[in-house]
Amino acid sequence: MNIRLRFGAPLLTLVMLACTHGAFAQLTCPPKAPQPPAVPVPGKPGETGWLLDDTESDANGNKIQVWCLKAIPGPNPPAHGGPDFALLYKPAGAKDADAVWVGACTFPGGQNKPNKDFTKLPNGKPKQFTKVTWFNYEPPPNGANDWDYSYDPATGKLTLSKTAGGYFLVRTATGWAIIYKWNVVGTDTYPAPKNFGDIKFTTGGTTTQVTQLFPGPGGIGAEAVTAVASVTGNNWNYALNVNAMGGSGTQDNPFIGVYADVKAGDTFSIGAFGIQSPFVSGAAADPANGAWVVDSFDSNFVIFRATVDAEVTPGMLISGFGFTSSAPAGGTIAWGLQSSNEAIGSQGVVSGPAFPPDQLTVTGPSTSVASGDQTFITATVQAVANELPGIPVTFTSTMRGVTFNNGNVSADGTSTTIVTSTNGQAVASITVRSADRVQVSVAGTPLNGTVMLSTGTPPPPPPPTPTPTPVATQVAAARGNHR
Repeated sequence: MNIRLRFGAPLLTLVMLACTHGAFAQLTCPPKAPQPPAVPVPGKPGETGWLLDDTESDANGNKIQVWCLKAIPGPNPPAHGGPDFALLYKPAGAKDADAVWVGACTFPGGQNKPNKDFTKLPNGKPKQFTKVTWFNYEPPPNGANDWDYSYDPATGKLTLSKTAGGYFLVRTATGWAIIYKWNVVGTDTYPAPKNFGDIKFTTGGTTTQVTQLFPGPGGIGAEAVTAVASVTGNNWNYALNVNAMGGSGTQDNPFIGVYADVKAGDTFSIGAFGIQSPFVSGAAADPANGAWVVDSFDSNFVIFRATVDAEVTPGMLISGFGFTSSAPAGGTIAWGLQSSNEAIGSQGVVSGPAFPPDQLTVTGPSTSVASGDQTFITATVQAVANELPGIPVTFTSTMRGVTFNNGNVSADGTSTTIVTSTNGQAVASITVRSADRVQVSVAGTPLNGTVMLSTGTPPPPPPPTPTPTPVATQVAAARGNHR
């Protein structure tokens, strides 16, 4: 990463902005009120917190989660501060205990940029994550320290760079912005840790536990870019929003954030239904924003491609990506931004034309599991053979033989609801206590499935259904009680 020096002097005084959810798709740590109760982190004994995001995965089943962890005193697992943002990478098919921590926010009120690189399928959707990054920097006005995390799934190694920078006020095409600029001063690489408290940095023979540097609270986090949709009739229009951490763009209240460096060859893909006549116009066609063009498309996807390098400031809305579609509105579709610049590779879900779910595939363990073991049930939701993201799937225990470890767990613990990721999958992590029958259903549809879980003994019969008392007997009994 390179520091940029062509702008004015550092800004010396700024007004701190509140950490809020809003138009910039921000996450906050801890969550905003009403704050849900903290829950145990599956596979990480002693760790508790809030699962803030569980929707990002690639086609191979690798998953990225954003947690907000509470502080723990240790020693097992190692002590660490909190509440802190924590980025968790879960390899496909791995047990929860083998997931690794690949990013953290250790500054009070810190700013964070989580992003990723990936290879893509022909339709532009992520096939395989190739790099997961997390940039954590101190808030304005006097922030000067930061950490840059980069995880390589192929090697399992985490590279942690110590960087330093500062805030500068710049004039942009859409107003004013306070830009954070930085430079790397040291780097350390080691196997990504399974314990959050084991995120460390070693230089000159000195090792620092990064997650113990500062007390909480955490801060705000947002990917560098998000997609925004609008529709008029059959005409769909999309924009890439360069996320700001705050501000409104005026001189008195500038946007706050970092540059999004668009590179020629970057691609913006949308997986939708019934796509026709894709186009690029307006800001998206402007060389100042990358001079995007339609690269390729068919009825289920469109890929737009940048043709020139561009430096886009926070708060900028690059509008002008579009197409027509006769598919129903109100659905949820996947999008992805793939870039040679690791800082802006992003993916997510956005509203778009999508047919309702017509297929549910459910898979669970193929053999019996021992009592106390953790395992997974995977539900894949599709429409006309295309994966559907953003669909709520409910997993229900009919015999109370399992504990659900993730998702929106019901108050009585008998069910959990999980939204499908960008690959159309909802994955329930469960701890098996005894034999059970887990039913899987898709809200608003007749789609359902069942997974039988065996612990080596036949499952107990379902509880008997009470035989209703005939109405005439009820009436006679009621009369007898009043004699």
